[in-house]
Amino acid sequence: AAPDAAAADGAAPAEPAAKAAAVATSSTAGRAVAQEGPNRTAQLRQRRRHESTEERESRNAQLLSGAQTGAAAGGNSVPGIPPGAGGGADTPQAASSMPTGMWQCVSWSHKEPIKARQAAATAAQFDLLLILTKPVIPLIMLISLGQVWNSLWSSLVIGHALRRWVPQMSYEAHHLLCSFFGVMHTLLGVSASQVEDYANREHQKVLHLAWSWSFKDILSVLHMCQLGATVTAMSALGNEPSFSASFASGIALRMAIAQDSFRGFSFTRGASSWLEGQMTSFGLSLDSAEETTTYSGGGIGDCGGGPFRMLFGEGPQAEAAAIVLKVWLMLLPLLATMQWGQRTYQAARLLGKRWKMTRFVQRLVLFILGLVQCFLIANVELNASNGPLCNFWVAMLFGCAAESLLSTYDIRGNMRQILFLVMFLFI
Repeated sequence: AAPDAAAADGAAPAEPAAKAAAVATSSTAGRAVAQEGPNRTAQLRQRRRHESTEERESRNAQLLSGAQTGAAAGGNSVPGIPPGAGGGADTPQAASSMPTGMWQCVSWSHKEPIKARQAAATAAQFDLLLILTKPVIPLIMLISLGQVWNSLWSSLVIGHALRRWVPQMSYEAHHLLCSFFGVMHTLLGVSASQVEDYANREHQKVLHLAWSWSFKDILSVLHMCQLGATVTAMSALGNEPSFSASFASGIALRMAIAQDSFRGFSFTRGASSWLEGQMTSFGLSLDSAEETTTYSGGGIGDCGGGPFRMLFGEGPQAEAAAIVLKVWLMLLPLLATMQWGQRTYQAARLLGKRWKMTRFVQRLVLFILGLVQCFLIANVELNASNGPLCNFWVAMLFGCAAESLLSTYDIRGNMRQILFLVMFLFI
């Protein structure tokens, strides 16, 4: 009995030691978060916590104010920029992320550009949609309700809907939206006089949509310039396609569709007749659409002269000045077209994977729109009289140069917010 009792007394202290050894063996406190190897990224992605709505809004506010860059939001630093100027994964820096030297501009890059661009697109989506959709709200109210409410209350409702209910879109979708609103810019806007005339009609109410140059169109150019410069500063990449070029490509498509060579196709005539019938059923009518979209080119429309003939006379100097201006205006749209072409090629190599077809189609459409715009720039005659839409298109092409200049500065902060408020009030 004595040896058995001694064995039992000796086993008692040994049992806790065995349990402690087993716990130490099974514990993961001393292990690495993710083992080195091909599955390291997948292991890290599984442990990532989804951010809440408050955290996402806070991050977007920091991006728009300049307290953080898209590179910092994506979790990587920007090569070529000093650590105190470009922002990193752990310490987001304030509004000094723009490169200062020529070589820094050339080598400005990011290890994961898709994440940086998506972070910038997430932060800029509300600003983009709020101003682009504001001119459309009165038209929708007239069609659906027969009257127009106070713009302040309607803007509050639309702003809440854009923040809460509109899904997050990719940066390619943002450029496609700019192109779409470029096509519909002269169709969807309703002025105060048109609303008043529509309301005063007693019998058959037909809303005549007639576009003309106004201060709002200048603000549209300013909006595209500011938006492109803001996205460039937030993504911290330096090679973003121009938003002004995307909007201008939509205007160029509208002008191309209105030409006789395009309207001569049978499917175009059928689609045009169907669209006119649908607009008539809604009480809408387009006035002076052909005069708005006319432009000179190919020896047609240049009999009355133009701005360069007024300055240089009938000599070859006027023609040379028009050619130089066309080449200069084509540079940035051509660069944007080449960027979309190169990204379309990259997306084509990834076809067959999840969600890659959508990105490929979006980039392909933007590339085709860029080609149409470059073709139209090459054929338009600037030293002649053109329609109002062509003049607005040229103004947007000048906006490409202004956006490129603004993109060399970090325009985020309080001044950008004040400018956005002014554009929202007057556009």
